[in-house]
Amino acid sequence: MSDDRPRLRPLDGYPVTQNGQKMFTLRDPSLVTERTATLPPAAVAVIQLCDGHTTRDEICAEFFKRYRQKLARPALDGLLASLDDAFLLDSDRFRQHSAKLFGEFAQAESRAPLHAGRSYPKDADALRKQLDMYFEPPNGPGKPSPGTGELPRALVVPHVDFHRGGPAYAWAYKPLADAKEKPEAIVVLGTDHNGADHVFTLTAKHFETPLGTVKTDVGLVRDLAEKTKHLKGGGAGLFTDEHHHRGEHTIEFQMVWLKHLLGDALDGIPVVPVLCGAMHDLMMTEDDPFKDERVGGFLLTLASLLEGKRVLWIAGADLAHVGPRYGDTEPLNADDRTSLEKRDNVTLAPVVEGDALGWFSSIRAEQDRRRVCGLTPIYAMLAAANPGKGHLAVYAQCPAEEGSVVSIASIVYP
Repeated sequence: MSDDRPRLRPLDGYPVTQNGQKMFTLRDPSLVTERTATLPPAAVAVIQLCDGHTTRDEICAEFFKRYRQKLARPALDGLLASLDDAFLLDSDRFRQHSAKLFGEFAQAESRAPLHAGRSYPKDADALRKQLDMYFEPPNGPGKPSPGTGELPRALVVPHVDFHRGGPAYAWAYKPLADAKEKPEAIVVLGTDHNGADHVFTLTAKHFETPLGTVKTDVGLVRDLAEKTKHLKGGGAGLFTDEHHHRGEHTIEFQMVWLKHLLGDALDGIPVVPVLCGAMHDLMMTEDDPFKDERVGGFLLTLASLLEGKRVLWIAGADLAHVGPRYGDTEPLNADDRTSLEKRDNVTLAPVVEGDALGWFSSIRAEQDRRRVCGLTPIYAMLAAANPGKGHLAVYAQCPAEEGSVVSIASIVYP
């Protein structure tokens, strides 16, 4: 793509209101850049024409053809320059920047906690205090009582920001905090919000947190890649998108909680972090996703490598994303939220029963109209762990911008 044929990168966009005016904000979910752009409607109409095939002069002509308003070339150039300065265009400048970041990530032994100081405190004492606060009633489950309970087999835990979903994390993790035994291995399955090409993505990097480093079982990760190299998407293909781990928060948030609750004991527990991408191509068929070797072959191999161990399986997964923030036309009212809860409960029923195919089929039946970003990690956890029946510890709806909602649930499999 030449600079004369600009193309917008795949970005997260959502409406906002500033000084009474409707605007649109662009941000990079991969955190290759932390900069954002907030644009008026006219600029949004312009960037929709930036497809990588249309020249700048053609964009000006097409804008006039569609809207009967002149778009001056200097105005277009200025808009594109500001977007490129923020690394929001798919340009040579962006590619050089991302190559540098990803090269540094590839050489590092550990993954930095990119969301520390953004989504949770960077200071260790402040972070501990915040996480402990989420256990407090009336919203939390109460202070943990270590050594009084049984270790759960599996957990569904949110990955929404702590300030919106903190008590739900506490409800999910309290059984682990209470457990008399420690797990002998932990598998953390997180949503890859940028994972369009690969169902599963591994990393051999450790995870730094403000509370200390969570060590990935590098040997087990390498064994998993070696034993799946005959499978489609397996072997080296499991590391093709390893750079997605750099900015993705879904596993990072779980590592923070695990380090907080298990402390130094976590150092002796093998941890396997797995990012889970989209399975939307499998929604177009009637087959069980497990029959696809990218899915079933990988999960069977992972489970076999952990056979005989006391494994804690964690699915870091949110549920519905509805409202203008996520592409719907209207904000949610009270009736909409009640209806959403009913629909969420219907699709959660097979999850609570431990039915992986039932869960996938329920989302497939509605073609994922609610944009459930936890589809793959929940499916993978149920299919690999076969945890049996669980119980819904908490369900909640977290507010987002412009009358939108993210729904979450914490489910414990004792």
